[in-house]
Amino acid sequence: MRKQIKIKELSEAISNVIKTLYKKKGSAILEENNEYYAEIGKNLGLERYTSSDHNVTCSKLFAICDFLEISLSDFFKLVEKENTMLVFNKQRKGELVKNAYKKLDSK
Repeated sequence: MRKQIKIKELSEAISNVIKTLYKKKGSAILEENNEYYAEIGKNLGLERYTSSDHNVTCSKLFAICDFLEISLSDFFKLVEKENTMLVFNKQRKGELVKNAYKKLDSK
């Protein structure tokens, strides 16, 4: 199975938005995980997503947004604010994706 691509700019922006949102909640990462586990029965592993060394799935991101009480659309608006290179631009179409595949192929 081929390894997933990782778009560094996207991973970093997602990490920064997650950090900002849970800091606004005023709880420590471990406390957040424990609360979610008690509520839902699953550990979010938020600490994993506070570094850009991840590739979050859509389902995990939905769970994180649900817990942090934000819609996916609002979350991605914050992600685009965090890094404007992620906002679609016809002149840059495919640039970030192509770079991610180049990095993957060079490994």
